[in-house]
Amino acid sequence: MGLLNPLLLLLAGAAAVPLLLHLLQRHQGPRVIFPALRYLRRAEKESARRIRLRQILLMLLRIAAVLLLALAAARPFTGFGGAGHSPTAVVIVLDNSMSTAAVEGERRVLDELKARALEMLEAAGPDDRFWLLRAGVPDEPALIGDAAATALRVRETEPSAAAADVNTALARATAILAAGAEGRAAEIHLLTDLQEASFAGPLPADSGAPPVVLWHPGSAPPTNRAVVAVEVGGGMAPIAGQRTTVAVSTAGETEDTDTTAAGRADVRLVIDGRLMAAATTRPGAVALLSLPARPAGVLTGSVDIDADALHADDRRFFAARVQPPPAVALSGGEPFITDALDVLAEAGRIRRVSGDSDVAFLPGAEGASARGARTALIILPPVSPTELTAVNRRLADAGVGWRYEAPTAGEARFAAEQSDPLLRALPDARVRQLYPLARNGGSDADSVLIRLEDGSPWAVRGTRTNGGTYVLLGSPLTAEASTLPTSAVMLPLLDRITGAWTLSEAPRTDAVPGQEIALASGSRVVERPDGTRDDVTGATSYRFGGEPGVYRVLRGDSTLAAFAVNPPAAESDLSRLQESEMETLLPGWTVHGTTSDGAWRRAVFRERLGRELWRPLLIALLLVLASETLLAASGRVRRARAPTAGAEGVQADPGTPAPPDTRPAGADAG
Repeated sequence: MGLLNPLLLLLAGAAAVPLLLHLLQRHQGPRVIFPALRYLRRAEKESARRIRLRQILLMLLRIAAVLLLALAAARPFTGFGGAGHSPTAVVIVLDNSMSTAAVEGERRVLDELKARALEMLEAAGPDDRFWLLRAGVPDEPALIGDAAATALRVRETEPSAAAADVNTALARATAILAAGAEGRAAEIHLLTDLQEASFAGPLPADSGAPPVVLWHPGSAPPTNRAVVAVEVGGGMAPIAGQRTTVAVSTAGETEDTDTTAAGRADVRLVIDGRLMAAATTRPGAVALLSLPARPAGVLTGSVDIDADALHADDRRFFAARVQPPPAVALSGGEPFITDALDVLAEAGRIRRVSGDSDVAFLPGAEGASARGARTALIILPPVSPTELTAVNRRLADAGVGWRYEAPTAGEARFAAEQSDPLLRALPDARVRQLYPLARNGGSDADSVLIRLEDGSPWAVRGTRTNGGTYVLLGSPLTAEASTLPTSAVMLPLLDRITGAWTLSEAPRTDAVPGQEIALASGSRVVERPDGTRDDVTGATSYRFGGEPGVYRVLRGDSTLAAFAVNPPAAESDLSRLQESEMETLLPGWTVHGTTSDGAWRRAVFRERLGRELWRPLLIALLLVLASETLLAASGRVRRARAPTAGAEGVQADPGTPAPPDTRPAGADAG
C-alpha cells in the first residue's frame, strides 16, 4: 500500500478543530438565577448524560470526516487489484511446436496460447518492453518490440513442424532480461501445452532468475495417431528392378481387441501422387507395404493415415536411393565371404566380378593403393598379427585415415543399437580376435558404423585421399575371429556393407526441421517442397526450413540427393506434465502457474501499482457527514420539545412566559 500525494496527509491536522470546539463547549459561563428555570433543572439533569454522549459522537464524526478527507486527498492505493503496474520487461516464450497444432474442442491449442499472450499485451503500458521467443523455432532470434508490434507477431505465429525446447528458451529469456530489462521489473511469460517432450530435464535457476508466469491448458491431451517412421527396404538400399518393402511404424493407443474403425489405422503409400499400396494395421504396430520395382535413382514419396486431432503427423515423407546391383570383387579365398556373396548374387543384390568393380573386398588391404576412386574398398585385418606392419603401410599408401593396432586377447561384444534393425541383432555375436582401430590422420567426417560394447569402433567409413570411399573392419570374417560368419546377421551385414555403406553419395536421406546437413560436392540448388529454390553454390552445408516434405539437392537437371524432412517422432506423443512437476523440473525458479483466463490476467505484471482507494474513502466521508447531520438534527428536535415536557411535569401556568435558553450558542449544533 502507498500514497500518490503523501503531503496532503497534512490536512489531517484539521482534525484538531472539532476537538478544540468540543473542549471550549465544556466551559461554563456565569450563572444567572432565573426563578422559572428551577422547574426545568430536573429534566435537564436527566438528559445531561445523553447530551454529552451525543456531543462526543458528534466530535468523533467530525474528526473522522476531516481524516477521511485528508486521506482521500493523499490518494492511497493497494498492491492488489489495480489495473496499473510498474514498467516491466517481459520475454514471452510462446510454444508453437507441432504438438500445439492439436485441436481441442473447436480450437487449436496454439490459438488458446496466443489469446492469453494478446490479453497480456492489451494490459501493457507504454513503458513496458517485450521480446517474443517462439519455442517451436529455436533458431529464430528473439524479436523485441512494444506491445503493438509484439501482438502483431503473436497473431502471425503458426505451428511449426519442430519440437520445443523449453529449457533452452528459459535460459535465453533469462539472459535477455539480464541484459535488456534496464531497471524494469522482469518476468518470463511461458505459454505452453506442457508436453513432456518439451522439457529436456531439470533446469536449475541462476541467481536472480526472473519469475515465470505459466499458462497451460490444464486438460488431458486428445487421442493422437501418427506415422512415426518409414523404412524402405528394411534398412538396405533398394535394388533397381526388384520389388522391396516399406515398413511403416505407427503410434497411438488402442485395445488389442478393438476391431472397430477407432481401433484400426488405414495406411497408404503414395509415390509421385499415385497410390501404390495400402494396408490396415493397429495403431502402435508396424505395417509392411509392397513397393513395386523401381528404376535406379532417387525415390521419394509419403505415407499417410486418416486425419485426427493432430493432423501434422498423419503424413510422413521418405527418400531413398534405388541403386543398380553393385559389381563386387573378392580378393583371396575367404570361404564365408564367398558363400555370402554368392547368396546375394543369386538374390540379385550384387553382381560377382573378378576385375574392375564397384566394391572390392581386400583382406589385409592387398592392392588397396591400386584401386581407383570409383571402387569402394572393404578392408579386413590380417589373419596373422605378423602382417600388421605391412597392412598399416598399405593403408597409408591407399590414403586411408585409420590404422590397425596389435590384436587384443579375450572376447568382446557389440554395442546394442536399438534404432537400427541390423545393429539390434549384432549383440548376439562374439568377437574373439580384435584389431583395435586408431585414427591415422582420418577426418572428423569419418563415421563409426559399428561400435563394441566398450564404445571402441569396430567398423568405420571414410573417404580416401583420392576421393574413394572405404569401410574398415576390426576383425576378419572368419569363424576363428568371430561368430559373425555363422550367424544370421552375416548376410544382411554384407548387404549393408556392399550397398548403403559404400555409396559415394551421402547415405543419409532424412532430417528434422531446422537441421543442418553437409551437401554433396557439386551441389548447386536445393529445391524446397513448395518448389522454391535456394542457391547453394559453394556451400558445404544447408539448413532445412520448418516446412515438412522432400528437399531435393540438384546439379543442373540431375538430382544428386533428396532429404525427407519430418517432425521429430517424439512430438507425436502428446503426454503432458502436471503443474506440480514444475518444482522438480525447474528447481529454484519462482513459477506462478494457472490454467484459467482470469487467473492469468491477475498473475502477469506482478509488480502492480494497485487500486486507488479515494472513491471508497469519499463514500465513507459522505456517510460520516450524513450521520453527523442526522445526529445534530435529532438534538435540535429534542430541545424544541423540552419546554412542553417540562410544563407537563410541573403543570406551569399557561400565562407564564417560557424560560430563555441560557446555554452557549452552538452547544450541540453542527
